[in-house]
Amino acid sequence: MDLHNKSLAAILNNVSDAFMIMDNNGKVTYFNDVATRITGFSMQEAKEMRCRNILKSVYCDTDCPFHDAGITPKTNYKRELEIIRKDGVKIPVECTRNILIDSDGLMFGVVEIFKDISHIKSLEDDLKHSEIKYRRLFESTKDMIFIIFRDGRFIDINQAMVELLDYSKKKDLYALENIEKIFIDKIHWDVCKKQIDLNGFVQDFEVGFKKKDGTRLHASLSVNLFVDDSGRTIGYEGIAKDITARMDSFRSLYKHHQELLLLNKVALTMNSCQNLSDVLDSALNKVMKLLNFTMGAIFLINHKKSTFEMQTQKGLPKEIVKHNPLPVFHDQPLMNFFLDKNNRVTPKSIFPSFKIDLKSPGKKKSVPLSCFLVTEKERPSGFMAFPVHETCELFLEDFHLLGSLGNFVGGAIANIKLIRTVQTHREELKRLAAKLFHSQEIECKRISRELHDETGSALIGINFNLEAVEKIIPSGDPVMKNLIDNIKRQINHTYKEMRRISHLLHPALLTDLGLEAALDVFIDQKARQVDLIIDFKMIGFNGRIHPDIETVLYRFSQEALSNTIKYARASVFKLHIIRGFPSIIFIAEDNGIGFDPTGNNHERPSLGLLSMRERTAMLGGRFFLRTQKDQGTRIRIEIPIKSGRKSALMKRTNVLQEGYET
Repeated sequence: MDLHNKSLAAILNNVSDAFMIMDNNGKVTYFNDVATRITGFSMQEAKEMRCRNILKSVYCDTDCPFHDAGITPKTNYKRELEIIRKDGVKIPVECTRNILIDSDGLMFGVVEIFKDISHIKSLEDDLKHSEIKYRRLFESTKDMIFIIFRDGRFIDINQAMVELLDYSKKKDLYALENIEKIFIDKIHWDVCKKQIDLNGFVQDFEVGFKKKDGTRLHASLSVNLFVDDSGRTIGYEGIAKDITARMDSFRSLYKHHQELLLLNKVALTMNSCQNLSDVLDSALNKVMKLLNFTMGAIFLINHKKSTFEMQTQKGLPKEIVKHNPLPVFHDQPLMNFFLDKNNRVTPKSIFPSFKIDLKSPGKKKSVPLSCFLVTEKERPSGFMAFPVHETCELFLEDFHLLGSLGNFVGGAIANIKLIRTVQTHREELKRLAAKLFHSQEIECKRISRELHDETGSALIGINFNLEAVEKIIPSGDPVMKNLIDNIKRQINHTYKEMRRISHLLHPALLTDLGLEAALDVFIDQKARQVDLIIDFKMIGFNGRIHPDIETVLYRFSQEALSNTIKYARASVFKLHIIRGFPSIIFIAEDNGIGFDPTGNNHERPSLGLLSMRERTAMLGGRFFLRTQKDQGTRIRIEIPIKSGRKSALMKRTNVLQEGYET
């Protein structure tokens, strides 16, 4: 080869690879600039060396194309070597060897073309390191990772997916052939795939995975498209987080929220109506809706009859309900315990459920029910009953809900019984108060009549006798005359005081002429005794009203005016009684000093106001008091006028009068 050809040398120096030419003895005859840059040897240094010394530590005798015994050509080949530069630095190179053959078929030289592949090797090492890290991350993560083809077949899955779905080996999952088989509902994957195809990804999509045993695993799924180097979609790659614990916590929180909501609605029903049937209906409807029961009933224990009575039901078969169904306990001693009047139970948040068969007398058909106890002050008061097959699917939180409801309903029953007792006692107190008020009025009327008739007649008789005595006394006896005059003055004063007391007890005008005439006289007398402007009006009264109502209104007027005179320090007092529809309105108002209606008023006793309140309540009316310090006092009373029948007090007092007179 003519190595002095300058054109050829220029070409070889401009190529990007190292170029080294050797003769048939392996001695370097040409070394381009790139070879110098890679090996560190100059052209002059290389020409005095053999190739094995330049590419040292790489060749061995079997690798070298030359042997000491002579020239033995080898097949051309490419290889990767790690050479040692002149400065001792190792560099990976890729060598391509070409044998030069003459026309006689003999080798006369070798061309070695090599290039520095340090950068490629570095990239390969980085890639291997990345693959190792990826695989370690892929396998060590606790989240499920999978790669699948577009048709759903698995390409790769990690160990976490195997463990979370309770499989033994990866091959068990690969054997499923399609990812949709691990979903509880196939529609989850269909919806997820549509979103991926539309947007290129889906993130935090909540799905239900099916474990090997068929149980549910709640997961949050994120999936992207899986593409090759050319951008062509191969399949999908996804990661799924196990959120079962979070969903359980959410479900528990939701159950607690529903429990509070249920109890709140039952409490609202109880507070709004205080009717046991409404409370039980509300409790049954709400719990059936919350727990998806198709039927249910609530039974209460009747200790007097030693039986269980169904108070409310929903969804039970009509042929069972219409024949007064009886609960047949599977546990007979338990039934006897419930019916025992002296039984007691230790309060608990939830009691064990028990089973009954609900059947009609004489009928073979029955409904199996699972029951939950209702307790009232440490005593069984009844139970809630629901279908057995539906209660088998309840969670622990559901049982706690039923336990809480049982305790709450028991408390509601106790409260309603207490309210009924209080109402009964209050009615009894009203009846006794009405009897007392009526008796007082009768007694006042009797005493007033006796004072007026008996005592008044006696005083008049005494006065006549004194006048007779006065006629027979000698005119010249001034001592006796003065004594008789004093006695007559005392008799006249006593007679007037007796008439005043008689009028206060029960004015004859009230019975004879009615309310307006009696109040006119009473107010006129008071106006002459005190410095007070009194504005009295009665509006809308075209005739007499019932005597009992007249008496009550007269007493109201007495009490209001007396309180104003005694305590109010007022200059103006207004008394208006208006007959309208549907009420008689009584208004008493002054401009006095007022008082604190919520405090202790030692200077102003409230017994009279309490009496007015009680009498108003017995009439079925409403009592309003408006007062405060230095703002005066205003009393407004509304007494209903019920067309076509007497008021409650009129009925009550008439009955009491009959009993009293009897």
